[in-house]
Amino acid sequence: MYPELQISENPETDKMPVGRYGKLWKAYMMENHPHRLSELVAQGRINEVILKMDEEAERRKEELIQQLLSTQPMPDTEDTMERAGHMNSLTKQAEEIVLNELVMKVR
Repeated sequence: MYPELQISENPETDKMPVGRYGKLWKAYMMENHPHRLSELVAQGRINEVILKMDEEAERRKEELIQQLLSTQPMPDTEDTMERAGHMNSLTKQAEEIVLNELVMKVR
């Protein structure tokens, strides 16, 4: 006899898993802009915005990694650890840029 509650207008977005950047954005909003977050919850748009934010951040990260690879190509060596370290460094750079450009912004 319990009502079937929904967080948003679209029940599909309520069931979708939230990624890393979506969680980081929500934590940022809870800490710095709780009133805006409350507005999104009241409007039933919170999951939609979180999922959109997460997709946009992942897409931007991949673009940045490709750009960084073109400016800082993979070392021409057989050492797997050196190549993995280089790729890890590029990924960390891209993640830092994404955090500053997209995640730590009010939507």
